[in-house]
Amino acid sequence: MNLYFRLLMTLIKSMFAPKIGLLDESRLRYRVWPFDCDINLHLTNARYFALCDLSRIYYMGQVGVLFRLIKRKWLPVAQAQEISYFKPINPFQPFTVTTRFIYWDDKYWYTEHKFFAAGQLRAVVQVRGVFVHSRKVLPFRDVLALTGESVDVPTKPVTVEYWQRLIESKKDPGVIPTP
Repeated sequence: MNLYFRLLMTLIKSMFAPKIGLLDESRLRYRVWPFDCDINLHLTNARYFALCDLSRIYYMGQVGVLFRLIKRKWLPVAQAQEISYFKPINPFQPFTVTTRFIYWDDKYWYTEHKFFAAGQLRAVVQVRGVFVHSRKVLPFRDVLALTGESVDVPTKPVTVEYWQRLIESKKDPGVIPTP
């Protein structure tokens, strides 16, 4: 139930948030509530992904495309996610999630989310996704057109290159990715 409340708050915040460019970083503050914790009494693993979803919604609101996407029924769908945890985030601790697009191609978009608490990096999440309409994948350039920005594709980060190889290797278990 708390995620519905957070979703509603995120939608409202995004309407009044300062606008940013497509390649700018978005920042959203949260606090760890007891229902966000697992048996180890820290932010549970699954909640990181849910908070990334909310942070991307806020980011799209700041970029100015969120309600255009909703109006067109163009839905962002996460296709792959990976996370690295460095330090736990404890109950009642405030933290910030930064969100930014790091790369895209004709089909996929890639975002990076960083979790910070008490001035320290706690986790990094990368998400690869697509936009769909009526069960069809949209070319990412169509979504880019909604921003009204003329933006070049960023240089592909080496982490994305390795991650793409890893994803492809999972599709064919007989193939081992090479660095």
